[in-house]
Amino acid sequence: MGLFDKLSRSLVGARKKAPEAVPAPQDPEAILAPVAGHVVALEAVSDPAFSQGMLGCGLGIRAEGDVAFAPVTGTVVADVKTKHALLIKAENGAEVLLHVGLDSVRLRGAGFSTFVRKGDRVSAGEPVMSFDRALMAERGLDDTVLVTVTNADAFSAVTPVCASDVEVSAGAELLRCER
Repeated sequence: MGLFDKLSRSLVGARKKAPEAVPAPQDPEAILAPVAGHVVALEAVSDPAFSQGMLGCGLGIRAEGDVAFAPVTGTVVADVKTKHALLIKAENGAEVLLHVGLDSVRLRGAGFSTFVRKGDRVSAGEPVMSFDRALMAERGLDDTVLVTVTNADAFSAVTPVCASDVEVSAGAELLRCER
């Protein structure tokens, strides 16, 4: 990282110092858990856009922490002004949506900080955002973190590796994308 990059990053108000990365396998077919917590099937999520698969195949996690880590190695192809979601294009072509909370867009970015932005290259396990779970609870919002493959039809299978109702660690394999 050059001097200009360091200065640019330090001047961006939406960013704060990122925590350390979590250990993560560098398997191009693996999509990793972005947070530690309790796995939830998409069908059990109260947001119909996710539960009906309109935003792709994937899983939810009821987070235990307040930092989300990159679920894949790739490039951030979209971020949102409210800082609650990122779309990362993985090296294998999977478009992976990382979405923190249900109706969290109502916070208008309050309680969220991003460590990356559109165009940045990320490595699996690298911290990409933080979020304030206490604020979400105070506002009556569900803080479930969702991970979906929005272009699942480009793969022969997008398969959950772990079942619902289990605990996962950030960086653990959550899904597999197979060609």
